[in-house]
Amino acid sequence: MLHTNGIHEVAIKYCGSSRALPQHIQLLRCQLYPSTQLIVKMCATFELLGLLHKFALTTKASTYNFYCRLEKLMNNTGIGLPKNRYRSLFRMSMQWRHLKLLKWAGRGHDPAGVDATEPGQLAIKCPSCPHRGINLLNDFESAPEAYRFVSFLNLRMDAI
Repeated sequence: MLHTNGIHEVAIKYCGSSRALPQHIQLLRCQLYPSTQLIVKMCATFELLGLLHKFALTTKASTYNFYCRLEKLMNNTGIGLPKNRYRSLFRMSMQWRHLKLLKWAGRGHDPAGVDATEPGQLAIKCPSCPHRGINLLNDFESAPEAYRFVSFLNLRMDAI
C-alpha cells in the first residue's frame, strides 16, 4: 500500500459473505484506490493520490520523483527497498486525474453517462479569452464597428 508516509505491506481481509461487493469496490469504499480491478496486489490511499496531483500541479515534480521520495521515507540507505511500484503508481495517478476531471465536469450525473463525453468536453475554458455571455457581451457584434473594441477593453480590465 502506498501512503503519504511511505510504502507499506498490509494484509487486507475482504468481506466474504454471499452478498459481498467485489474486492475493488470494497477498497474504494475504504478510500483505497486499487491498481487493478481483477487481482488487487497494490493500492494507494486517496490522500496520497490527491497529494501527488497537487504536487504535480504546483511544483511540477514528476511522479517518479514523488515515488523516489516515498522510497526514501522508508529506507534512505537504498538497501532492502520494497519491490518497485512506480509503474502502478503512475497508472493510478493518471486514472485518478481523469476521474477528477470527469467529476469536476459533472459527467457522473449526466443521464447519458461518462461514455457520452465528447472529445475536448473536459477542457477548461481560458479565463483571459473572450467567451460570449461570460466575459463578452452577447450583442457585441451589433455595436458599431468603431466601438467593438470596448468589449475587449472591458475584458482586459477584468483580467488585471
